[in-house]
Order: sequence, then structure tokens, then C-alpha cells
Amino acid sequence: MEKFTADEKVAIVMESFTANNIAELCRRHGVSVSNFYKWRDKFIESGKKGFYGSGVNNGYEKEIDKLKRLVGDQALVIDELKKNYRGRR
Repeated sequence: MEKFTADEKVAIVMESFTANNIAELCRRHGVSVSNFYKWRDKFIESGKKGFYGSGVNNGYEKEIDKLKRLVGDQALVIDELKKNYRGRR
């Protein structure tokens, strides 16, 4: 179970941007320094994604493109099957 909520983690990380002593900040909040740096790195990485525009959903976009190609391929196969079926009549 997490000791800190997401909002608490954000508040601690935000406070660190103006803190003079990270170790003291961590002691005051009861968080280990190593956990703090994990939170901070995750926070910063997530924030960086906002500057890349569509890169944030890059995983979804790749999946969508893959599915569009699959549907297109299936449409071509269906058209070919229809042509062959009509030719047999």
C-alpha cells in the first residue's frame, strides 16, 4: 500500500523546486531520498512529454495506424472476394 497519495507526491516534488536542502525536505515529509528522486524523475519525464505534442499518445497512435492498415488490407481482400464471386455467377 502506498504511504503517499499522488497529490502528496506532487506537492512534495513541487516544494523541492524551491527547497535549499532535499534531505531536510525528505525528513520533514517522512520520505526516503531515493523515493523522492524516483518521484521527481517520473514527474519531470511526464512533464516533458507535454512539449512533444502528439508524442504523448505515441503508443496509441502506433496501434491505431496498425489497425487502420489491417482494416485496409481486409477491405482489399473483401473487394477481391466480391469480384471473384460476381465472376462465378
